[in-house]
Amino acid sequence: MKKIYTFAFVLLLISCSVKEIENESIDQHQNNTSSPTIESQNSGTQVQFTKEDIKGVWTSGETENASFNIEEDSILFVDAFEYIKYEFRNDTLIYIEDNVPFFKTRVIKADKDSLVISNQDGIRRLWRFKD
Repeated sequence: MKKIYTFAFVLLLISCSVKEIENESIDQHQNNTSSPTIESQNSGTQVQFTKEDIKGVWTSGETENASFNIEEDSILFVDAFEYIKYEFRNDTLIYIEDNVPFFKTRVIKADKDSLVISNQDGIRRLWRFKD
């Protein structure tokens, strides 16, 4: 019986440790600092992107449709057919509603074929949608 209690206690300690690491990662992103995962992908250099790098129709491949279309000043979420205004600063997309920023996502990679973004939900890889 002691072994079961010891095993349960060890599992509890491990789960608390994992949750603490996840919370630190989220806190780092919200404070506009990079997590080790993102830093390793950028090789320690700060990359500057432009709107032209991120504009276009993107898909995650989760469905046969495009996920969203980034236009000059708004993003069309295809499934919801909803437009959200945005600002783009250096490497960060800032979603705006009623002139108030409400969500940020960081662009890790943007080239002619792929877009990698990061926010509190994790890292998302997308590619240009082609009919």
